[in-house]
Amino acid sequence: MILENKKKYLSRLFKGEIPLIIVFWLWFVFISICIEICLQVNLIRFESEYLQFFIYFMVLIYSIAIFYITFKSASKYTGLKVWSFLAKIIVTINLFFSLALIIEIYKYYFLEDYLIGKDIEDFKNNLPIQVDANSILIDIYKKEKTIFYVYTLIGVDLTEEKSKNIFKKQINDSLCDSETTLSLLKKDYILSYKYTNENDEEIINIETRKENCGDSIYDLDIVSNLLEKQGV
Repeated sequence: MILENKKKYLSRLFKGEIPLIIVFWLWFVFISICIEICLQVNLIRFESEYLQFFIYFMVLIYSIAIFYITFKSASKYTGLKVWSFLAKIIVTINLFFSLALIIEIYKYYFLEDYLIGKDIEDFKNNLPIQVDANSILIDIYKKEKTIFYVYTLIGVDLTEEKSKNIFKKQINDSLCDSETTLSLLKKDYILSYKYTNENDEEIINIETRKENCGDSIYDLDIVSNLLEKQGV
């Protein structure tokens, strides 16, 4: 009996036979607030990006359903038309926000190139950064598979070809030794380092690819795979 009543109520809800005031304030406003509170409290506990994406996908399904239900109910509303119009506008905006959010989350979790680009844009807000006594990072940006770094060098003489070659080797070695930059190189990113003087004149441009690090960059991966297979 209870199950039958629930089915009848849901049928009336989707047919737009439930009063707009109940649909809007209970099924949209109240339920949306409850969903938001639950997400804020519990979402950080879900470490899996797939689970988090699924949760937001279900929120999108809810937004589509409440959009349809509200439109059906608002179309049958017999009171002031302004309330019907406002209800439709609000749930439409909510649906657009939900769509935009799920697209953004999908890009963030599953499109690695997008994530790297977004991290770079966020990092730019902290520039310029004094890296050491002789260099200041003043810009960073990405074009396709190349990440560009622009530095200002202070008190470094690179007028001779020999000193340039030594400096270039030091930069390449440091990039091949760093876990962060090495992971980018393994993904076929190119790291381009441009160094300028205090007058913004280019001193040297260094481009590093994974080939510059040699085949040894995969040694640690091979060892890790072997240990994993042995259950270590």
